[in-house]
Amino acid sequence: MSLDPEPPDPPELAVPPVDAAFAADQAAAHATGAAGHHGPFHTHCENCATPLAGPYCHHCGQHDFEFHRSFWHVFLEGLESFLHFDSKLFHTVATLCFRPGRLTAAFNAGKRASQMPPLRLYIFVSLVFFFLFFLDNHTPDQLVGGTGDAATPTRPADAAEIKQAWRDVGTALTGESGGKRTVDRVREAAEKTRVAAQVEPAPAADSTGAPGEPNGLKIRTVPIEDPDSPFLHWLQAQGQRASDPAQQRLMVDKFLHALPKMLLICLPIFALFTRVLFRRAGLVYLQHLVLALHFHTLIFLWAMLRDGWGFLADLASPSLAGLLRGVFNLWLFLYPFLMFRHLFAGSWVKTIIKTGLLAGLYACTLMLAAMVSGFIIFALL
Repeated sequence: MSLDPEPPDPPELAVPPVDAAFAADQAAAHATGAAGHHGPFHTHCENCATPLAGPYCHHCGQHDFEFHRSFWHVFLEGLESFLHFDSKLFHTVATLCFRPGRLTAAFNAGKRASQMPPLRLYIFVSLVFFFLFFLDNHTPDQLVGGTGDAATPTRPADAAEIKQAWRDVGTALTGESGGKRTVDRVREAAEKTRVAAQVEPAPAADSTGAPGEPNGLKIRTVPIEDPDSPFLHWLQAQGQRASDPAQQRLMVDKFLHALPKMLLICLPIFALFTRVLFRRAGLVYLQHLVLALHFHTLIFLWAMLRDGWGFLADLASPSLAGLLRGVFNLWLFLYPFLMFRHLFAGSWVKTIIKTGLLAGLYACTLMLAAMVSGFIIFALL
């Protein structure tokens, strides 16, 4: 008879107590929870097998979803998510419009669950703004007439206009006008202006000047640039194309469509300006980029709200509409001062000076970007 103690029984192959409690807790949550705000359907992530503590896996981020449900249940859950998105959007827009700087300060402080991400908000609002902008700038005649980008209004034309149009087409095809080609006429004009007058100060000794010359000045002639250079020919050809009304409408249309891209490129420059001017605040560049996104979104919202409410007020009284637009303009003027004052907590004097300097720098940036965009459009005619 052995005196050794009997070995303990082997552990049962059962669910560990922690996982069992976790599964029971999730089952109770599913039974009592409201539709749309459920926990995970499974105890472990189907992608990486990590234990789930919510509808999203904390390891890989996959959303736990169960396909073996009725279509109606899935539809109601999707509708609830959409309405929840809208409530977040309205809360974000209200805070951005009426509490300058609060939305950016909350985002940079880590309180981001109750607001839309800045880039997503900017893209959504800018898309709505430019859609309404393009819709307002295309008249019914332009939407109906012609084919291509430079569509013109369609209307009955008389016989004289048709004949003149055929003459213009023939002139463009033959390159002749009055028996002489356009290139020859341009070359003759360049030969006539082969020299140009250049005025320069004369030597002190020659104070009286030659006959026919102003006192103290000496006139000499210098040759100008060769008119046969390829750049001048290209510039003349582009200028002739740009003189066409159809091409002018096309250029304006292309410039309007380039505005969203131009503003998106200028937006990081705005963040760089605020980073330099308010560097003592201790914010990194990405936080200034969030500020730039919020401020540009505010401008789009301001334009839509001002024009929308102004249009509705104009139906009742033009004077009321003018007063309402004046209030909107005053709020946009005061908004950046209040925003920077709240974000960077500087004195009012420094805030006003830095805001004015920022406005001047960014205005020059927008003008330069518009000039570059216009030249690119002109070059690509």
